[in-house]
Amino acid sequence: MKTPSFKRTLLLSAIAAISLPLQAETSLDPLVVTVTTPLRMSQPVDQTLAATTVITRADIERQQPESVAQLLRGTPGVEFASTGGSGSMTSLFLRGSNSNHTLVLIDGVKANNPTDGSFRWEFLPVSQIERIEIVRGPQSSIWGADAIGGVVNIITRSPIQAGTQGEIRVGAGQQNTQLTDANFSAANETTRFNSSLSYRKSDGFNATQADTTGEKDGFEHYAVRLQVEQDIDDQNTVSAGYLRSQGTNEYDNSCDTAPPPDFQCISNNAFKQNFVLQTINFGLKATVTDSFTIDSNFSRTAEDRKEFREGVANGRVKTERDQASVKSTYRLENIAMVMGLDAQKERLLEASDYLRNSREIYGVFAQTSYDLNEFWQLSAGIRHDKDQFFGEKTTGNLGLQWIVSNSNTLGASIAQGYRAPNLLELYGPISWGSNPELQPEKSLNYELYWRYKPTNDLNTELRLFQNEIDNLIVGNPNNSWKFNNINEARIRGAEVSVTYSIENFNFNSAITLQDPVNRQTDTLLTRRAREHARFDIDYAVSNWGAGVTLEGQSKRYDFGNQRMGGYALVNTRAHWHLSPDWTLRAKIDNLFDKDYEQAVGFNTQGRYFETSLTYRF
Repeated sequence: MKTPSFKRTLLLSAIAAISLPLQAETSLDPLVVTVTTPLRMSQPVDQTLAATTVITRADIERQQPESVAQLLRGTPGVEFASTGGSGSMTSLFLRGSNSNHTLVLIDGVKANNPTDGSFRWEFLPVSQIERIEIVRGPQSSIWGADAIGGVVNIITRSPIQAGTQGEIRVGAGQQNTQLTDANFSAANETTRFNSSLSYRKSDGFNATQADTTGEKDGFEHYAVRLQVEQDIDDQNTVSAGYLRSQGTNEYDNSCDTAPPPDFQCISNNAFKQNFVLQTINFGLKATVTDSFTIDSNFSRTAEDRKEFREGVANGRVKTERDQASVKSTYRLENIAMVMGLDAQKERLLEASDYLRNSREIYGVFAQTSYDLNEFWQLSAGIRHDKDQFFGEKTTGNLGLQWIVSNSNTLGASIAQGYRAPNLLELYGPISWGSNPELQPEKSLNYELYWRYKPTNDLNTELRLFQNEIDNLIVGNPNNSWKFNNINEARIRGAEVSVTYSIENFNFNSAITLQDPVNRQTDTLLTRRAREHARFDIDYAVSNWGAGVTLEGQSKRYDFGNQRMGGYALVNTRAHWHLSPDWTLRAKIDNLFDKDYEQAVGFNTQGRYFETSLTYRF
C-alpha cells in the first residue's frame, strides 16, 4: 500500500473515531482499573498523570492474539518490527524510542537481558498473562535505567475468586499450528494459588525473501507458571512465584539487511535458537497501619540462549540478574507517597570474548501524588542511582493536573530518563561493535494532555509530547557497526485514543503521529513510522460475539536507508459460548492477505486462520 493511501485511511478513520463517540447518551457501571506501574503504587488509571494503557484478561480473550507483540501492536505509541513469524526476533519501539529504551517487568521483576538490553517478546506465552500496563514516556526517576521510552509491566494470572476454578484450551491453525493451555487456581480466606501450563508450535513460513529453497522457519514453545500467596496474619502476607518458558525458534539470516562488511551472509541455511527464560521471586507485604505498608521483593531472572547453524553450535549467551527492593507506601486522604531502595547484580555466566561480565547497580527513590484541592493534583519524584560502570545519576519528574470540570481534565509534565550502555555495547566482542568509551544516554520529555470523559461509556485522550535524547547509542554501518554516541535524537508526537461503548458495541481507537529524528543526520530513526494507528470494533451478546481490527503504519526506513512502504491490515475474530462451560473461538488475521514488510528482506504473516475450544470448570 502506498503511503498517501494509508494517510487518507488514517485521516478518515480518525474523524470517524472522534466524531462518533461525541453522540454518546447511555451510561454503564464505572470500570475502575488500578495500575501499579507509574508510581510503584496502585491507583485508578483515570487518576494517574502518566500516559497509561491497560490491557485486561478480557481484552486478551476477545482479541485472540497469538503473541504479546500482536496484542500490543498499534496501541498508543507502540510499534513492533519482526524478522519473520511469531517465533522470530521482535523489537518494540515505544514512542519512537529504541527497542532497549523500554523497561519490561514480569510481575514487577525486570526482564530485559543484561547483555543487549532487549526483551524477547516471542519467549512469553500470552495465555499466562492476566493484565499488561503500558506507561509511555521516561520513567527513570521511578524505575532507574532503561526506561527512556517507558515501562511495560506484565502481570501473570492469579486467582480471581474464592474456591477452585480452571480452564483447558486446545486449538489449531494453519501452518500446522497446535496449541494447548491449562490454568488452575484455588483460593480461600488466607491462601491463594495459581498454576498455568502452555504449549504452542508451528511450522511457520520462510522468514527471508532471499531464500528460494522454500524451507520454513517454525517454533515450539513450552511454559509453566506457579504463584502462591499466604496471609500469615491480618497484617502480613508472603508470596512466591516461578515462571519458566523454553523452546526452539528457527530463523534465517538475510543478505538484504545491510550487514557489516566482514559479516558472512547466508540466506538459504537454517539457523536455530534454543532458549530458556526463568524468573523466580519472593515477596513480603506488611500492613503496619491502614495508611502505611512495607513491601519487600527478592527475585532472580535467568536467560539462556544457544545458537546453532546447520546443526552446529554457533554461540551461547547465559545471564542472571538478582534483584532486591524494599519500598514503603504512605497514604492519607489527599496524599500518597512511596519511598524505597533497589539493588541489582547482573552476571554474564557464559559468552565468549566479553572483557567484563558483571555489574552492580543501586538506587534510592521517592515519589508522591498530592491533591492540592478538589481541582488540582501534583505529582513529583526523584531517584538517585549508582552504577558500577558510570558512577552516579539523579533523575526527576514533575506533573500537574487540573480537573476543569466533571468531563474535562488538563495536565502537563516533565520527566528525565537515562540508559546506561549494556554489556554488549561496552565490553562485547569487537566484531559486534563494542566501544568501552560509550557514555550513558539521557533524555528529557515534555508532555501536555487533555482527557474528556463525559460518561463511563466514553473516554477520549489527546497527548502531545517531545522527548529529547542526548548521547543516543547507535551502530555505525560505515565502521563495522561500531557503537557510538550521536549528538541528539528528538521525538515529537501526538497520541489520540478513544474508547466508547453503546449497547452491545465497543469501539477502541488509537492514533499516533510522531517525528522520530536523528538530529545528527536529519533522518528518521530506523524501522519507525511517522504515523501508525489501530481501530477495534467489537459486538457481543450473551452467547456470541465478533470483532474486527484495522491496524497499519506509514512508510519506514531500514538500515542502509532502504524504504518500506506503508500498509494496513484487517483482522477478524468471533466467539460462541456453546454452554456455560464451553467456548469456541476463531479468527482470521490479515484477512485480505496483504503483502508488507516490518524489516527489509524478511517476510511477514499472510492470511492466517486459527480456532480453539475452551472448557472451564
